[in-house]
Amino acid sequence: MQLQVHQDEETRVHRLRRRMHGPLCGITTSMGFLTRYPDGPRLLVGTADMTGVHVRQDQPAPKSGSYHLGGYGIFPFESHIRSLAETLERYSGFAAALDGRFTTRYASYTKLVAAGEPVLPSSAFRLFTEEQYARPGFPFQSFDPDARSGWVRVASLTDAEPCWVPTQRFLLGYVREREEPWTLPSVTTGTATHITPHDALRAALEEVVQVDAAMGHWYGQTESVLIRPDARTRHVDAIVDAYFPASAPRPEFHLLPSPDLPGFTIACLLRQPSGLVPAIAVGLGSATSLARAMYRALLEAAGVQWLAGWVAVEQAVQGAPTADDIYDLEGNVGLYATSEGAQIVEQRFTRHTESLASELPPDDDRSVKEVVRTLTGAFKRSGKQLYFGDLTTRDLRALGFYSMRVWSPDTVSLPLPSAVPAAHPRFADYGGFTDDVPHPYP
Repeated sequence: MQLQVHQDEETRVHRLRRRMHGPLCGITTSMGFLTRYPDGPRLLVGTADMTGVHVRQDQPAPKSGSYHLGGYGIFPFESHIRSLAETLERYSGFAAALDGRFTTRYASYTKLVAAGEPVLPSSAFRLFTEEQYARPGFPFQSFDPDARSGWVRVASLTDAEPCWVPTQRFLLGYVREREEPWTLPSVTTGTATHITPHDALRAALEEVVQVDAAMGHWYGQTESVLIRPDARTRHVDAIVDAYFPASAPRPEFHLLPSPDLPGFTIACLLRQPSGLVPAIAVGLGSATSLARAMYRALLEAAGVQWLAGWVAVEQAVQGAPTADDIYDLEGNVGLYATSEGAQIVEQRFTRHTESLASELPPDDDRSVKEVVRTLTGAFKRSGKQLYFGDLTTRDLRALGFYSMRVWSPDTVSLPLPSAVPAAHPRFADYGGFTDDVPHPYP
């Protein structure tokens, strides 16, 4: 007889925290929780900071909180595990670039093509318009096929052959050579950490679909679908009744449709009574279950609401950037904390249709492996390339976690708010690019 020891969630997460959290040598160097403000939602909002990976990269120390680590939940376990897992996700993106798991080759695009190496088509590098490149302070440079750049060979989930892709767009922890043009940086979109490889891969794929749908909606011409509650949303409605203030407007949920990729991408709008800051906050959630996606969006919206309030205070003291000069993922949150900024969000989400939750497509409750096959199959059927990397380092594996990275040049990743890739061909699938007003997502 084989005995198994079962522990409750709180015990397991506290054991994990003891192994991860330490100010001198922990992967998580600090953790804390934000104080609930009067009449705010009764949620736990956790924050964390990560070990100094910049030291190994010989880079300057980032400002505290720049990794945007946190976790939200109605139970302590949720907030704890999300904060710790997100720390592992960020860490893996840097550590995998440092431990020799991926070898970068330095060459020009022209030389790779001449050598017959598998590379992306030239259309994958037409990202910004000439007007954007000419803007004062714009941080990115146009792609030069003859310039020496870093390339990493990664496996494809939609094609049998691996491909050389720009390292700066695939690995978060990559540091460019001095003369290498900066064309577009990697972001965490498409990276996920979980206790099994398939769960991590599923979450990474869902995030790629989520951000693509959110950017396509914000910058394109598609309409969202305002979800009217019914029996299908009863569990989410019960959470709102129990944990969110009755004095504030009720959370509003919009489905952000993808033209060709499955799953539910939900935007949750949290408004506050007139005169309070932030006036509005938007959170995203995705899943193959509608209610689960709505719940994730609700939690993120609550976290964004906290962040927006904090950033609004900072900007009131230090000054706020203009809409053409937001090259981080905090300044935009402060912009939309104001009543003027909230009007832009309201205008964008005014263009919608409405549907009862029960009238939307059914949930996909199949196994994780089947969902992964469906998601990767949708990329292939729609003609999209999808590349994959296992970022699981030895220290992550020792903690019982896996980190997976997926990236597609044919979808839109989370851009810097004032540097959306307006020339990306993907926007044609969303009715065409409209304007480059900064998006509201952190």
